[in-house]
Amino acid sequence: MVQPSRVRRVLQITSVTVLTILFLGLFLWNSNLRDVWRIMKATSLLWFAGGLLINFGAIVFRTVRWRVLLDFEHPPAFYPTFFATATGYMLSTVLPIRASDVARPALLARRTDVRFSTALGTVLTERVLDLISIVSLFLIYCFTHWSTFNEGRAVLRGGAIGSSAVLGGLLVLIAGIFLFRDSFRRLHAAVGRIVPKRFREAWMHFFDSFSRSLEVTRHPRALAKVILATCGIWLCLTAQFWAVLIAAHRPLPFDTSFFIGGVTTVGIAIPTPGGVGGFHKVCQYVLTTFYRFDIDSSVAVAVLFHLVGTIPVVVTGLLLFLREGLNWRQLTQETSAADES
Repeated sequence: MVQPSRVRRVLQITSVTVLTILFLGLFLWNSNLRDVWRIMKATSLLWFAGGLLINFGAIVFRTVRWRVLLDFEHPPAFYPTFFATATGYMLSTVLPIRASDVARPALLARRTDVRFSTALGTVLTERVLDLISIVSLFLIYCFTHWSTFNEGRAVLRGGAIGSSAVLGGLLVLIAGIFLFRDSFRRLHAAVGRIVPKRFREAWMHFFDSFSRSLEVTRHPRALAKVILATCGIWLCLTAQFWAVLIAAHRPLPFDTSFFIGGVTTVGIAIPTPGGVGGFHKVCQYVLTTFYRFDIDSSVAVAVLFHLVGTIPVVVTGLLLFLREGLNWRQLTQETSAADES
């Protein structure tokens, strides 16, 4: 008799494969791969390398910010935090799920005295900070270029309205947790009753960790570090797009990266390995619709964007992975044991 878990696994792999093939097919439709390769060969290696270094900088800034959020008075050591960050994001880059959200806390908990549930709560804080950042940058671009485009104007304005609602909702939620923590904790505990008993303690630790991380707002020096590190992260993640555009000899204004970064977040959310296909197709839509790129140029630039965004993360994660002497089974065991940490 076939086990249900095995059936689910087969269905998951099949659906991910079909989605990847579908979006890659849409992305490459009507393109001339010979011309795409010609455009990519003409890329400036100096600017491309600059994009790689810029992306690596984002990993460093993420490590700095995470240490402050974990404990702004006695943060964990830099190396195990950097290892957990780089390896976690490497997993998210090569797997069709947001593996870093669980892998990073698990890897850190196995190497420091930070509890898994505590680290997991701060990951949510990071997600909120990043979402606020990318939505804010997207809105800056939308309102600055409200009447710039004819084609795609409805998409731009609709995105601005939707993003404004998301940003407002996030700010209200954060303010609610900060001002009415006990009420939100009781609500969280009520929801936790549907969670299996062995996970309920971790469920509450998760909430407490997230709400405790908001205490950073009461400490100006720690808050300044978090804000500066977040600015550093998003300066790197937007500047890498700009560097690629120059490398591909198709320069656009720097704030174009705010728009591309915001929209391609939708593509990355599609459950394909490393966003392959979804990221590329969404990126292509932006380049061809708003900036009049031809199909071949859009394919080449989207591929370059993806390479710059993934190579530093994958290479750094793999090098640290090997340095620790881990294999895939050991890594799986560490992450699967997270709920016991």
